[in-house]
Amino acid sequence: MAYNRPYGLDEVHRILCDSEGRPRPDLAAAVAKAGHAISLHTEAREDFFSRGGAKLPAKDSILLGSRKHLIQALHEVLNSVPGQIELAKLNNPQCKKVEIRGVVLRKGRDFDIFTVYRPKTKGAQTSFDWLSTHKGDGFILQLFILVCKLPGSSREEIHIQTAFPEDYARTSGDDILR
Repeated sequence: MAYNRPYGLDEVHRILCDSEGRPRPDLAAAVAKAGHAISLHTEAREDFFSRGGAKLPAKDSILLGSRKHLIQALHEVLNSVPGQIELAKLNNPQCKKVEIRGVVLRKGRDFDIFTVYRPKTKGAQTSFDWLSTHKGDGFILQLFILVCKLPGSSREEIHIQTAFPEDYARTSGDDILR
């Protein structure tokens, strides 16, 4: 079985849940952070403005939706042409991880994204951005996914380290609103 293959919705759900909290498999145990797509990038996150760890990212996006929203978006991106091209790279024994960026376009009003911007300059003010579909009829987002091989897997299984909205906008009809 290859890494670039169709992934079912139930399989994406299982992979995502199995990856949550598991140390990143392509790094040494001493430095490997745990998988965190659900706990840090969905509404399951406890504190939207900060998170554990000494070094916080400059930009931190959260899909303010349920695990179901994330699973549906991941399913779409993993099975997309760009997703399959990147996953095919994992078929090379030397490749341990890939970064996938895929675009998801949806109609509907049940979706929000919250992004915290932390300036690198000490003492500078933290700011945030909030995308809500309540003023449009849908959204378009670029989803970033970090996928790692699970070593020793005989079935070409993957680990999803993280998945979050990298860029996004509202839609209204055929128009993209910022």
